Amino acid sequence: MKDMILGVADYPGLEGPLENFFNFASKLKIRIVELKLDRLELLVALSKTDKVLEIKNLLNSYDFKYFVHAPNIDINLASVNPLLKGASKKTVLKALSFAAEFDAELLVSHVGRLSRDHPQRLVKKAMKNAIDSLRRINKVSNDLGMVFTIENDHKSNDYVLAGYPEQINFLIENVGCKLTFDIGHANTIGKIEDFTKLLDKFIVNVHLHDNNGREDEHLPIGKGSIDFIGVFRRMKDWRSEKPLIIECHSFAGLKESIDFMRHGFLR
Repeated sequence: MKDMILGVADYPGLEGPLENFFNFASKLKIRIVELKLDRLELLVALSKTDKVLEIKNLLNSYDFKYFVHAPNIDINLASVNPLLKGASKKTVLKALSFAAEFDAELLVSHVGRLSRDHPQRLVKKAMKNAIDSLRRINKVSNDLGMVFTIENDHKSNDYVLAGYPEQINFLIENVGCKLTFDIGHANTIGKIEDFTKLLDKFIVNVHLHDNNGREDEHLPIGKGSIDFIGVFRRMKDWRSEKPLIIECHSFAGLKESIDFMRHGFLR
């Protein structure tokens, strides 16, 4: 069987500069790094040309494939506030341009939500706003030769627009993009197999982290309620054909999860 296509995702809460994260990832001997543009030094690079060159030189000094996760904090493509919606779309488009500078293969974006403070009747408007923005982003991504993906959301007190399998299927059919499937997020919504049965044909990237089904905890693999061995038994091609990106919020969690992926299935 082919080797797994393992990677790790950055997280803005990880201590130290970006170079520290790359050095850590190098020691794990993984193939892909997913850059979270919510990290402050990367956010700065979105608006300062000289910083883009600096980041590009740093990335080129390592032998990774790169995926990029567009900013998510304070970003809402579904916002019913036209000013915020426009700023959010502009930010994700900036992330695309940034990713193209160093030949990133794939961009991940969240869809957004409707605040619970709004009346539920605005859900359709929020969904339309999201689709309008995502279509534009997807077209620009295609023009750049990059794969554009949306990520499924986790359970929230707000109105979730991309949490349930049917919602995600509707979005993809109307946008034409692909899916970054987050197993941890799916576990807070319902049965993971309900997602994979409907959406596997769209999945080109997989986010891995654990939780106990109640909230988005980003625990190391094996520390929550997700039956990862069962998931990978059902989805046999994932272990050799899908990029598998660990998304824990600590260096220890990332390493523990990589170790599980390499050795846990042999137990």
